[in-house]
Amino acid sequence: MTATPVRLNFLYDTLFGPIAKSVDCELVVTPITPGAFQVLVISPVPDDLHRAHTLNVTLSSQHHLIGDVVHTRKLGNGDLELQIDV
Repeated sequence: MTATPVRLNFLYDTLFGPIAKSVDCELVVTPITPGAFQVLVISPVPDDLHRAHTLNVTLSSQHHLIGDVVHTRKLGNGDLELQIDV
């Protein structure tokens, strides 16, 4: 498992509407099925990332992963695991 530095853009909803955020972090992407993948965000994790409903991972200027967050799980070591459907 090798972590990759990426730009992570995400949206989450609040009472006042959606909030867009962007952060540089390290993560591991694991394909699950042709329509889904898992993202393991390495600690430190942004405080509100677990609330995200849409995720855009920029791996390079030509390679992006975009999808809807269907499941999140905080791990004991501070990492965050997200399941994404495309």
